[in-house]
Amino acid sequence: MTKKLIISLLFLTIHCQFQEKKTEIAFAETNIYDEWAGLSDSDLLHKNEMELSWKKLTNTKDLIGNYLKNKDYQPKVKTVIYPFSGIDVLNLFSFYPNAERYILFGLEDPGYPNQYQSLSEKEKQIVKQGIRNLSDHLAGRNYFTYRKMKEETKKKELNGAYPVFVAFLRRMGKEILDSKEETIVGKGVTYKGFTISLYDTKLQKQESLSYFKIFLIGNEGNPGDGLYEYFSDLKNVGIFTKSAEYLFHGEKRKVFRDLLLKNAEFVVQDESGFPIRFFPEESWKRQVFGRYEKSWNLSGAVTPETQPELKTLSEVTNDAPLPFPFGYGYLGTKDNRQSAVLVFSKK
Repeated sequence: MTKKLIISLLFLTIHCQFQEKKTEIAFAETNIYDEWAGLSDSDLLHKNEMELSWKKLTNTKDLIGNYLKNKDYQPKVKTVIYPFSGIDVLNLFSFYPNAERYILFGLEDPGYPNQYQSLSEKEKQIVKQGIRNLSDHLAGRNYFTYRKMKEETKKKELNGAYPVFVAFLRRMGKEILDSKEETIVGKGVTYKGFTISLYDTKLQKQESLSYFKIFLIGNEGNPGDGLYEYFSDLKNVGIFTKSAEYLFHGEKRKVFRDLLLKNAEFVVQDESGFPIRFFPEESWKRQVFGRYEKSWNLSGAVTPETQPELKTLSEVTNDAPLPFPFGYGYLGTKDNRQSAVLVFSKK
């Protein structure tokens, strides 16, 4: 009995030492995360400038949340996919606050693992400047441009999207519990990314966010390519997309588009996402928040499909203009007269 007790106490001591060491590592990482987010006093210039842009961003987030409370809006899904997302977590969590798993993909390098601790002070300032620049960029228009994201995340000091994701998530009140490298592997191709385990301190729930660098050239979504297996296995799926350059219009990305929609039960987007023809009235409840009048021909982007059915639905709905900017309607008019949130719910 005594021998068993000694062994138990020894195991408990080792366990406690391991937990203590793990906690110390977590605290060290949290200090870096808060430095990136401008939540610590270690860099007052960075803190003050981040607070200015996040005052605007939080304002927009609150506007969206209060607006949706007065709408018939109930996205009861566990997993949300955000194609062509960039680093736009603010809009994602505004429209889908209660999901458990968030999967995003864009063209930015993941940037994980990050080597911030080994950088010089000058290099660390470049990282924080990049985070500030992207924060200001989003605050000014409620969407990112690919040019600006590429300009900042390609800097060797920032080295990808991870620090920006973490800074934004911390600003939203989410604790970073863990981060790990993730890959999607297919025949002759590997898509790199990461997964962050989160705890939302306001909603008191655990979540995970995964980001992958995925460039769709048009032949993705077939068995064996990795993407087919990864996205086919997802159930109870919601989709969010905005400012997507009409990449799912036309037939070039048909296979991957069909793959994403196969298990979708709830879709939130602007008019540059999936054409309305994929949401027939007999199968989907269709809502227009705000107003749609036309699509926009963007330089270098896919030519949008003509969608008279969407225009008719908007005219019949006759909703008031949105109180927040959303999509290319804002870009084209500099106000919200032609901004529309399209909500499709599977019947």
